[in-house]
Amino acid sequence: MWKVNFKSNRGGTGQVKSKQSRVWKAVAGAVLLMGIMISLSGCGDVKAKSEETADGAKLQKVRIGGDSSLFSLQFRVAKEQGLFEKNGIDAEISTFSFGIDTLNAVLTDRVDVGEAMDYAALSALSKGDLKVLSLFSSPKETSSKLFARDGISRPEDLIGKKLGVQKGTVNEYIWGKYFETFHIDKKDVTLVPLQSTAEILAAYDRGDIQAAWFGTAFFDKAEKVEGSKALNDLSAINIRTKGFLVAKAALVKDNPQISAGLNKALAEASKYIADHPEEAAELAFKEVKIPKDNALREIKNEWEFDVRFNQEDYDQLKEIKEWSVANGYIEQDFKLDDKLALEGLKEAFPDKVTIQ
Repeated sequence: MWKVNFKSNRGGTGQVKSKQSRVWKAVAGAVLLMGIMISLSGCGDVKAKSEETADGAKLQKVRIGGDSSLFSLQFRVAKEQGLFEKNGIDAEISTFSFGIDTLNAVLTDRVDVGEAMDYAALSALSKGDLKVLSLFSSPKETSSKLFARDGISRPEDLIGKKLGVQKGTVNEYIWGKYFETFHIDKKDVTLVPLQSTAEILAAYDRGDIQAAWFGTAFFDKAEKVEGSKALNDLSAINIRTKGFLVAKAALVKDNPQISAGLNKALAEASKYIADHPEEAAELAFKEVKIPKDNALREIKNEWEFDVRFNQEDYDQLKEIKEWSVANGYIEQDFKLDDKLALEGLKEAFPDKVTIQ
């Protein structure tokens, strides 16, 4: 008679089930691992594509500093319309109050490329290893006006008054030339340094300062201040400021194609602005909160968007540098030619570089 050891049999069944469980766990783990590897592989492909142009060329990562006015509009249009990527640049844009702030950010390695008007650009060039890549934007003389209050109606009425200034910006140079033109001793006025145009407007409204220069976007606000009136625009002192693209020297030293790509993108952005001013004005509001109507008026009437570097641009930089050094605004003199890196601009637009 056969005896069945049920205890032993139950133990054998448990062992079989345990082995089957381990096998299925191993299979499931392998499938899961394969899925993860496939997923990661797919993500890797996406990342690679994000760093390449349509023709497979690698994009160059460039950190760009733009100010909070229309001066930076070409940067923002080029980013929005994919023009940087088209020209081999993976652009990251950070916003600062003034152009000089973007160059200070270049000097401290927070960004690679910045923008500044002539005087501010020269001031920064004197402090570090920076290079001018091109001129790319220029506001007209009417884009900046001197507003004054409290009965001031003539230049000589400024004597003994407090005047707002953004230190290190082109406004510092404008005040200097204004004093020189109208024979006002700088010692006879008080220049009050303030950090932003909004801060200057607030001080002007309170009466803490009696005069200041304002750009087009602030004309209506300055006019609404009690007793305020516009005295002059820049034509009174024969100045038209010019805006330059400036980069740290290391960025373009061995890679002039980066400069070429930046300048091509800005030139294409300039054309887009001319052809689509409404859309550009909307972007200005979206990015830096300039009211669309104000931005549109500035685009159509107050700014010239053009990528180049000609003899007149060079001569203006040289003249401002010499004046600034002679009058103590720039302490450290330098050779202007050593601060130019125009190879990329020449590569992109040979006919746009016309200096002797």
